[in-house]
Amino acid sequence: MKVLICVAFLASQLCTLNGQYSQKDKSLNSRLNYFDTDLLRYAAEDRPGNIMLSPASIKSVLAMILEGAGGKTEAEIRSALRLSPNKRDYREQLHLYLQSLQAHTPGTQLENANAVFVSTKLGRQVKQEYDQMIRKVYMSELTPLDFLRTDKSAQHINKWVKEKTHGLIPEVIQPGNINPTTDILLLNALYFKSNWARSFFEGSRSSCFYTQGQCRKVAMMSQVDEVNYAFVDNLRAHAVELPYVHGKYSMIILVPAEREGLGTLIRDLPYMSLPQISDLMQRTEVDLSLPRFQVTYEEDLVPILKKMKINEAFTKDSNLTGVFQGESAQINALFHKVYIDVNEQGTEAAASTGAVVVPLISDNVQLLVDRPFVFFIRDNELGSVLFEGKIEEPTRWEDSPRGRKPAKAPQSSGNKKQGRK
Repeated sequence: MKVLICVAFLASQLCTLNGQYSQKDKSLNSRLNYFDTDLLRYAAEDRPGNIMLSPASIKSVLAMILEGAGGKTEAEIRSALRLSPNKRDYREQLHLYLQSLQAHTPGTQLENANAVFVSTKLGRQVKQEYDQMIRKVYMSELTPLDFLRTDKSAQHINKWVKEKTHGLIPEVIQPGNINPTTDILLLNALYFKSNWARSFFEGSRSSCFYTQGQCRKVAMMSQVDEVNYAFVDNLRAHAVELPYVHGKYSMIILVPAEREGLGTLIRDLPYMSLPQISDLMQRTEVDLSLPRFQVTYEEDLVPILKKMKINEAFTKDSNLTGVFQGESAQINALFHKVYIDVNEQGTEAAASTGAVVVPLISDNVQLLVDRPFVFFIRDNELGSVLFEGKIEEPTRWEDSPRGRKPAKAPQSSGNKKQGRK
């Protein structure tokens, strides 16, 4: 028996989710974040180009797999996610986590949707407990689908993804990705849209972005604001936090001090958590120049998850006996697709920057993002990472719709002085 899993993620511009979380809730979710930095490292290390991931989307699907797993398969997934060995405890934790992926407030939209499609030839063989838990804990539903009709199945799945991502991801799967012997297909779609708390100045200018020592002309946005900033010595990187409206969500940008330092930064990230980085930040007036970028990215996550020691689920020895009566199942693919657009007004999907920083007199900082960088979009209340990635190829100047009439940005007060290189 085979399982096909697709993860569709879409982020857009963000806002605020009302609700209070206990210190215990925050602590449990901070442990989930170890998965996020591991994921970015194994996805991006030694690979060129833009990398875009939604840990929240991927964890939603892994949670639904975990519910039906047993033995070593369960232990590997639970260990990678840093969950409690007690099933009741991690069900509660994952339910809370999935609830946090819903927000509808002025200026922000965050929507998470899970779906489990089961082969029509197996509909009655799904265990009642799995069906109940998928509906109750993971806020999903089991829907019968005829995988023998691969064209129709792909069309139905893509229609679901397109609807849940508001048209930003029109398709996540091709008919050739569906095997007629597929038994179950799990999907997650995550949509995120929000405005910056403070928009960048209208218009952009042409500026160099250095990749492998070469200058590439990109569309550079500008902003002057008081934000959280730090130079993180352990990572040899500059960190700046850009809040979205109402402050519940932020984008954290990490820029290596050296132009060719991105590989080292990604390698070292698992040893320096986002909460540790945030603790180092202080309110600072930053004159920021950040490139626009728009990225569509897709990936089969199986090779990456195997590097993270989730192996057995993708072999004939997988133990997913909690899903079906009788025979177990094997996962043969896990597709992930991401769209992001970062511009002057905010973020549609997810976005980030690489930068050079020059401190100014009066504690001001001039931050020019002119090199590959890492970014995270985070829920500041729970500490959960919604999106993450590395940007090596921002929007080219000639492709920028605002590139023809650059706006003149106001000058920050104070005289510039030499900063760290």
